[in-house]
Amino acid sequence: MNNALVKKTIKRILLAASLLAIMAGSYFHVMDSYELETLDLRFRLRPHIPTAGDVVIVEIGDDTIAKLGRFPFDRSYHAFLIRALSAAGAKAIVFDLFFSEEARNDAEFASAARSAGNVYFPYVFELDYKKRRGLPVSGGYAAKNLDALNAAAKGTGHINVIPDMDGKYRRVPAYIQYGGSACPYLTLKVAYDYLGIQEKDVRIAPGKSVDIGRRIRLPLDENSLVLVNYSGPWGAGYKHYSYVDIMQSYLAALTGRRPNVDFSVFRDKVCFIGLTAVGTVDLHPNPFDTLYPAVGLHAEVFNSIVKNSFIRRAPGWANMAVLLFLIALVSALVLSTRPLRALFILFSVVSVYVLAAIIVFDIFGLWLDIIYPVLVIVLLHLSLTLYKYVREWRRRLLMENELDIARKIQESFLPRATPSVEGVEISACMFTARQVGGDLYDFWCGEGPDGGRAAGKFGIMIGDVSGKGVPAALFMAMVVGAFRSFALPGAKPEKVLEELNAKLSKESASNLFVTMFYMIFDMAGRTAVFGNGGHLPVLRLPSGGAAQFLDVKDGAPLGLMEGPYSGGSIKFDRGDTFIFYTDGITEAMNRKSDMYGKERLEAVAARNRSLDARSLADAIEKDVRRFEPKNMQHDDMTVIVVRIM
Repeated sequence: MNNALVKKTIKRILLAASLLAIMAGSYFHVMDSYELETLDLRFRLRPHIPTAGDVVIVEIGDDTIAKLGRFPFDRSYHAFLIRALSAAGAKAIVFDLFFSEEARNDAEFASAARSAGNVYFPYVFELDYKKRRGLPVSGGYAAKNLDALNAAAKGTGHINVIPDMDGKYRRVPAYIQYGGSACPYLTLKVAYDYLGIQEKDVRIAPGKSVDIGRRIRLPLDENSLVLVNYSGPWGAGYKHYSYVDIMQSYLAALTGRRPNVDFSVFRDKVCFIGLTAVGTVDLHPNPFDTLYPAVGLHAEVFNSIVKNSFIRRAPGWANMAVLLFLIALVSALVLSTRPLRALFILFSVVSVYVLAAIIVFDIFGLWLDIIYPVLVIVLLHLSLTLYKYVREWRRRLLMENELDIARKIQESFLPRATPSVEGVEISACMFTARQVGGDLYDFWCGEGPDGGRAAGKFGIMIGDVSGKGVPAALFMAMVVGAFRSFALPGAKPEKVLEELNAKLSKESASNLFVTMFYMIFDMAGRTAVFGNGGHLPVLRLPSGGAAQFLDVKDGAPLGLMEGPYSGGSIKFDRGDTFIFYTDGITEAMNRKSDMYGKERLEAVAARNRSLDARSLADAIEKDVRRFEPKNMQHDDMTVIVVRIM
């Protein structure tokens, strides 16, 4: 197995392991501490759902305790309340109060419950919290109801509540396993009787649902708990009456006085009785309130069953499917777009998904995870963006290495040094806009009568390839090689340009062209001949007199089409200076988009005409840099200064 295959296999294994870990995090709800907050937000954003008119809450509030004294009350009060509600035609009387210890007037209390025939009492289990899957299991009672009351009741059930990790009450156990039996939540028992459902017809599927008859399926979470479908904050949705007001009104009716409470409101209603006074143990936080009376849980659970309206959490496979879809979508979009657009896409995907999750909860009561999927796709976006940057960095690093090699190759085609000619100073400098450029120049030096270089001719060529970067550099290398094959000491400049143009026009398939100025100096005759192929004219600074730009009549850029080239000649003398340059000098631009131009070049050259060739070239370069900073350079710059001594 070769290294490439091993690396590919390892990458696939790591990718599969990462995806498996991400899916496991979704399935096991690792972000539930934060996800619960989004559930609360969805409850608060959702319009308050309508409630059934079957429920009435009887509050043992601050007013009741103020009038009747310290709680727990004498049980004769409860007996009196049962008689009042029973006389009003209540369909069910449900106490969210447990009576585990004997007290005075228990017999009266039990007798009233037996006579009413519709009273329900609770008990409380001790739970084994270590067992989380399946039905909750109890090893015994925490508060067992009195036997006399159990015998008098129409039904009993537990009122255990298992708070979430943040202490809020959002779920209740539908059933608790005890002594080989599944004991129902008190409100389930009330609802069964209210709907005429026999308990033998109820089917329990732990961790899935409770099938109530044929019409109603109560969804359970993986721990067999019921998510309470809160209709709204405390005080909204249900009719509330004071415990003491009901008693006083009933007493008034018995004595012929006008009661404060209209007892017709209790006819055929299910009355839940519980503590709401401040400071009592039955106040707990929920999605709406920091202190919510536990009796409200019974009203909400009963309302959900009667209306067949429940909150259900999406199963693990559904959340994982949604997560996989989001991962695939974000990966495809982020990898195929630029970073800024990818960020906008991420924001859009997150916004649409969160909005969809809220709407699905509002309409269907389905709780889809938000925090974990959003966190995963945000981290995925960051990872993919980092991956793209690393990949781009590696690509650029490879390209820079290749460009560095190309630069060295390009430099090998340019003269390593200026020719040494007696009576002449020559200085050449090139500044590329990129690592490689399209400017080019070359020298040749002929032999004198004695075979040396003290007298004779020398030639200077400067050119500029269209375009920049590697293509221009490769074309430049080809041009330099071809030029050297044509630029023989006896060949006229215009003839060299004509032959070179013919070759490039026929053989070049790159659609590039080159401008070129070629000049031959004859030191013995003090004359210079030149030809121009579409290049900028050479600037001559005579020792005495005005500057002039040297140009010819005919001469198009090389490599476009065949055509005529004409030559020119000029006499020069000691002190004359010739400046060869490319358009990177004259077309340099400042921040205002003004061009440097030939006039500025002529002016800086004239001011520094007394300098030697090297110093004059430096002065021109510095003046251009002041005009166009190096970080703004957009084209290659080349300057060759020839000073006749």
